[in-house]
Amino acid sequence: MCYTFDDMKKKKLLILFVSVLLIAALFFLWNLIATPSVNYELLSFDEESFTVSVDIDNRNLFNSRHQIAVDHKESADGETEWKTFDQKEIRLEPGTYYIHVKDEFGHVVDTPSILDKTLSLKIDNDFYPFYPIDQIVALDLSTVIAGTGDPIQIDSSDPDVASILGGDILCKSPGTTTITVSSGDIKESFPITVTDLYTLPEEDSSKKPFLKETICTEEEAHMLDEVLERKIEEAGYQTRAGVVAAARFLALEFPYKLAYFSESGRLDPASAVQIDGEGRYYHKGLYLSEDKFADISISRYGPAYWGQYFLEDTTDDHSLDDYYLYDGFVPADIGSRMYLMKRPNGLDCSGHVSWCYYNGGFDLGDLGAGGPGSHGMTELGELAMIDEELLKSDRIKAGDLVGFASHIGIVIGVDEEHIWISDNLVSGLKNTCYDRTVESFEQLGSKSWQYFILMDSEYKEDGNYTPMW
Repeated sequence: MCYTFDDMKKKKLLILFVSVLLIAALFFLWNLIATPSVNYELLSFDEESFTVSVDIDNRNLFNSRHQIAVDHKESADGETEWKTFDQKEIRLEPGTYYIHVKDEFGHVVDTPSILDKTLSLKIDNDFYPFYPIDQIVALDLSTVIAGTGDPIQIDSSDPDVASILGGDILCKSPGTTTITVSSGDIKESFPITVTDLYTLPEEDSSKKPFLKETICTEEEAHMLDEVLERKIEEAGYQTRAGVVAAARFLALEFPYKLAYFSESGRLDPASAVQIDGEGRYYHKGLYLSEDKFADISISRYGPAYWGQYFLEDTTDDHSLDDYYLYDGFVPADIGSRMYLMKRPNGLDCSGHVSWCYYNGGFDLGDLGAGGPGSHGMTELGELAMIDEELLKSDRIKAGDLVGFASHIGIVIGVDEEHIWISDNLVSGLKNTCYDRTVESFEQLGSKSWQYFILMDSEYKEDGNYTPMW
């Protein structure tokens, strides 16, 4: 059989026409059977109502008109009250609801329930789950809602560790307890640990015992580091406030007084004696567990973390308890057996300041205290000699340094009448409140503060700075 050119053209046109009809038929069939997809999201809620956003993904290209019903029934039926869908957000009273959607072809979609078996909760979790004694942990009950609308109950598995105070949690003694928030037959539980390894800010450092023993497990040491890091991040890492947060934590919230341990060398490779972790702990976190030894690059007498002695006390009376009375040492004594037995590892004055800055996000370098005209921390910012005009001004801020020849401290708080300084000397790390008078700053004679080092040029940013804790 022989086909002409016109016959072949007609055949192709016929195939094309049939193909178009088939595609149109499939397209029509798809629109006939396709059902919309319904998505919803809980936007906000309180004890009286909640808001849900509803989005309908229309799979039928010819149909954009939908009807919607929101009720307590799992499936739509003949009694369902349909309304034209003309809003994206729906506000409802507490309860368990279902969303039903119907298109013009009669396709019905029933969603899973909204707020069925749901309990949502906000907790003051800045330092969760490690809280100090007397801390009040806030529970935001306005954000708790259950599908049943039943009243909310809060319980502690061990009220001696933490008890319920109204809608909050009062931390009372060291230990772990489970807090359970429930409504009807649904509940949410979470553990919190109460610790005495850090406290709410305590100004009087004279009440603190010296750190001269192992005070925590490795896990607890890591949790303390986490608390410290969170406080610094909240204040602002690499800002003035971040350094102040580190200084305040060690000075006011750590419940032990660090011993003064005179530096026995420097991290600087050019130093005659290289040493790391003895008198100058130049690393992140607290030096309280053996796993921190991995950070120590070189050690002369240790490694020994804060509070540990480098040698066993072999004296007849085992008089380690009076180590803080051994004030007559000179730098040459640093390696003596008596010094190493009677003085546990700690920080020297510039080691303390360096630690605060390093943890706050600033590497000052391995500098000593220095003094006017000498190499050291006095070269960092603006040196301002103490006089009445400076003390009465608003130039001094928390995070600035203060010193006299060969000694350095850090300002941890200021108000209109006082300046609080933290420093480490033979008597241990202490906090002292000074009046804004020259007489107050000169009361220690030759060991009185002589100048402030104003550190605005080093910080650049203040972060979430507060002049007082």
